[in-house]
Amino acid sequence: MKVLVAYDGTLHAKVALRYGLEKVRESGGELVALHVFNSDLFIDYDAIPEAEEIARRESLRYVEELEGIIREEGDGVKARIIVEDGNPEKEILSYAKTENVDILLCPPRYKSIVKKFRKMLNEQVTEASIYVCSNNAHSIIPSTGVTLHAASTIAGQKFL
Repeated sequence: MKVLVAYDGTLHAKVALRYGLEKVRESGGELVALHVFNSDLFIDYDAIPEAEEIARRESLRYVEELEGIIREEGDGVKARIIVEDGNPEKEILSYAKTENVDILLCPPRYKSIVKKFRKMLNEQVTEASIYVCSNNAHSIIPSTGVTLHAASTIAGQKFL
């Protein structure tokens, strides 16, 4: 099983990361944590010259936190971290496609990729089990505020 976690440094992303580590520990496979610096925000931005530099330093702190969580809580889990620049939504979907992920975990900030992820899955696989969880009592993740998009490329097998 391959789990992709879109990590943006928020509390929801940390919960999603811990949940992903747990799922990989239980089922085997690999966790891929993807952090994307949203460089699109700074196109034609000149109000504060050092704004992008400040944002990049904050982004690096998120990556350091990510590394720390994986080091401390990911014992025995095969995990790797990918850091990219660009549009987070596009990068997340691109990696989900190229990595052939079974589970995509992302914080609510990226909930707009639900339709795109579903469409991508329908084009790639003949059968997919898709689960969507959000802020409700039936959430699979033991926390509120985490959006989970999961799909199995193995017909009929449910990982969650």
